[in-house]
Amino acid sequence: MEKDLKKLVTQVEDELEPIFKDINKICYKNSKKVLEAFQECNLQEAHLNSSTGYGIDEPGRDKIEEIYSHIFKAEDSLVRTQLISGTHALSVTLFGLLRPGDTMISITGEPYDTLQTVIGIGKEQSESSLKAFGIKYEQIDLVNNEFDVSSIQKRLEKKDVKLVEIQRSRGYSTRKSLTIEKIEEVIKQIREVNKEVIIMVDNCYGEFVQEKEPIEVGADIAVRLTNEKLRSRNCNFRCLYSR
Repeated sequence: MEKDLKKLVTQVEDELEPIFKDINKICYKNSKKVLEAFQECNLQEAHLNSSTGYGIDEPGRDKIEEIYSHIFKAEDSLVRTQLISGTHALSVTLFGLLRPGDTMISITGEPYDTLQTVIGIGKEQSESSLKAFGIKYEQIDLVNNEFDVSSIQKRLEKKDVKLVEIQRSRGYSTRKSLTIEKIEEVIKQIREVNKEVIIMVDNCYGEFVQEKEPIEVGADIAVRLTNEKLRSRNCNFRCLYSR
């Protein structure tokens, strides 16, 4: 029994070796990308000092946002502890971009349960939801873990949709998470019929898992939740970065 188990373990390790090799390669490239951003943005010890006051022109905050913009190839970014959760960051983004009468459409089916409440399609009704403010919501489900491109293009041809939302992570569903290649392809197909619609990617749990990020493949804005160690204590940052 022991010999059979050892043989099985060895066989499994051999089968997984190419996968872990690819993961390590991605990890190396992204680590290099982050370190180069520190250097090119001239991160200094002074940027890690504590600060007091209202945070206006606070050098540490401004520097980390510059670094994030550099890493994710964005024009600008918000990296703030005031954004208390991933759902909060997504809510800020949606309320900032949408106005009464606008229409948003999810092309990855139902979003996270918590975001459903924000939109106004969940079981819990909120007077502060997007729906309560007159913002309309539609969705197009994935088909066998693939974008329903024909339905997406047909809907966007009408030019009355303000924002397209793409949830990269599977969330609590059983579908597969989306690769950056699939996101890049659907963005190209969206732009074939509508060049004005805002494309927002919910990139929570998707950062650094591949060599490229959503902004690099054509997304207008991406939102993510990240945990970083800064100033010798654990801080949670929720980020918005945009072209």
